[in-house]
Amino acid sequence: MEFTVYSDFTCTECYGLNEQLVALGVSAAVHWRGVQVEPALAVPMRSLDRRALDRIEDEIGEVQRRVDGVVMHLPRGKPRTLKAIVAVASVMRQQPARAAAYRDALYRAYWRDGTDISVMAELQRVADAAEVPRFIDLDNPDAAETVEGWDLDWATERLGGVPRVIRSDGKILWGLKPMHEATAFFRV
Repeated sequence: MEFTVYSDFTCTECYGLNEQLVALGVSAAVHWRGVQVEPALAVPMRSLDRRALDRIEDEIGEVQRRVDGVVMHLPRGKPRTLKAIVAVASVMRQQPARAAAYRDALYRAYWRDGTDISVMAELQRVADAAEVPRFIDLDNPDAAETVEGWDLDWATERLGGVPRVIRSDGKILWGLKPMHEATAFFRV
């Protein structure tokens, strides 16, 4: 069975799902497709106002209720994610064995440390920590084209928000589910 995951780094539920994928041992086996949900965000990221922070804090609480032991901290801002998505696609194309570890590290860098993943220097720092070889071009033009294809697929499928997981049998996991439901979905 194959699984295609549509996700964005700054979505609380996407991070929760990614942590579930890691816990289930399927993170490296899924076909991850990054989707930039808020393309108008600033680079570098700007601090969020109190209302936005309160909303994200509520979302974090909901994720922590669904995913036992997930570590999340309130980030100071919300970065545009296109560069991070292209960076992951670049690693997927050039060093597929390191892609899942890099993706997982980017999620954690943002949700645990508040790292601005819209800045290339930070993407490289996380890549170094995830042992992605330095010869990898994190801004590969072919990867940018791949990401455009993911966006087109996302728009064509009309799946709504993220996260979404599509199983090769056509079943869809909508949003973040409690661990027992995620386990049943992935352990077919």
